[in-house]
Amino acid sequence: MPAIAKQDIRFCKTVDGVTIAYSTMGQGLPAVFPTHLEADLVEGPFAEVFEALAQHCMLVRFDKRGTGLSDRDVSDLSSDESFVPDLEAVVDAIRLPKFALYGLSAGGRLALHYYVKHPDRVSHLVFYGTNPQGFKGYDDEQAKQRLVALTVIRASWDFGSKLWAERMMPYGGTREDIERIAHWLRVSATADVAGKQIELGSKRSDLRHLLDTVSVPTLVIHRRGDQVPFAAGRELASKIPGARFLPLEGNNHLPATHEEAMELVTPVVEFLALTGDHRQARSADEIPPVTLMFTDIEGSTSLTQRLGDEGAQRLLREHNEAVRRALDSYNGKEIKHTGDGIMASFFSASRAVGCAVQIQQTFAARNTANPEDAVRIRIGLNAGEPIAEGNDLFGASVQLARRICDRAEPSQVLVSDVVRQLVSGKGFTFEHIGPEVLKGKQAQ
Repeated sequence: MPAIAKQDIRFCKTVDGVTIAYSTMGQGLPAVFPTHLEADLVEGPFAEVFEALAQHCMLVRFDKRGTGLSDRDVSDLSSDESFVPDLEAVVDAIRLPKFALYGLSAGGRLALHYYVKHPDRVSHLVFYGTNPQGFKGYDDEQAKQRLVALTVIRASWDFGSKLWAERMMPYGGTREDIERIAHWLRVSATADVAGKQIELGSKRSDLRHLLDTVSVPTLVIHRRGDQVPFAAGRELASKIPGARFLPLEGNNHLPATHEEAMELVTPVVEFLALTGDHRQARSADEIPPVTLMFTDIEGSTSLTQRLGDEGAQRLLREHNEAVRRALDSYNGKEIKHTGDGIMASFFSASRAVGCAVQIQQTFAARNTANPEDAVRIRIGLNAGEPIAEGNDLFGASVQLARRICDRAEPSQVLVSDVVRQLVSGKGFTFEHIGPEVLKGKQAQ
């Protein structure tokens, strides 16, 4: 693949003398992953993920001790912390002052251990399919399956690698996919190292007590039917202050399709672009497209005159709570409070429209129950490439979203044509009301 020519493979030494292979691809914000340098870009399940990410950031990948191009003959694989010196050696060799850590599966535990030891070096944390509970997070049947796999792997790595590949990709993977993943596993590690990794999985400690120490922007991604329990991913996000949780549909731990691969790329690129202390004003072509939403309470001045300051504040709090509940449901990010409303951004246009519909449905039900105290909301949506600076977003796309909101009628959702096109076929219908803006409503 072309990407192989782009990666620059080098070696460094850990403090305990282990040689670690690492590579860099792309330019931009550094994002670090523990992977297999050669196999991942040829046949690994994350090949498409890495190639896509390298278009947006400086992708730093390394083979942990005992795997890939790093030293295979190592004795200490007793805990996740055993691999922290590997990560330390790589980022020191590249002289990275600060970087994002993307922990895939058990790599998330390594990322957490490194963060606890070096919190000043990490700008962001991203977890996918990670279980912070250790062995406690699996039920009896899952624990039994791991022990069976360990026995088979030690008896025959050829057959055992296929068994393990099937376990990680139970749905959506063809026989060819299983064979490819099994070969990737075999070239990544020996049967002995693979066995030690599974044993380590059975001994992993509970790391949940470390989660509330995390203070950097964090994104947690987890599939609902993953072999790693969905509840573990949800708890991981819930215990990290301010973490964003992105639940995905599907059962495969490893991405089996282009769509599944991109679900591990697009949200991460947008997350890294729009969060963190590293942000400075950028040109629009450096910011991934996002969907922007503005809400606005109708007649806030007259509400204050009619209800008084205390009554108006009560309604404003009610609005804020309803909007924030909807943002949580649709994985939206609150950018700022605008006085009489909220500005938010979304990873996808369909989530933004769904969120707007939920907000209007919430207030419609509320107003039916309290007609004498009705609150009507205007909502405007637009999609584009804003400029990020500090914790805010700026630019023409933001200004247009604001103007669309201002033009909306009370209890109405207006969207730009670009939003309408982005959500085509996603269960929404639209009524054309003018040459510039559209009214969106969910299809019945």
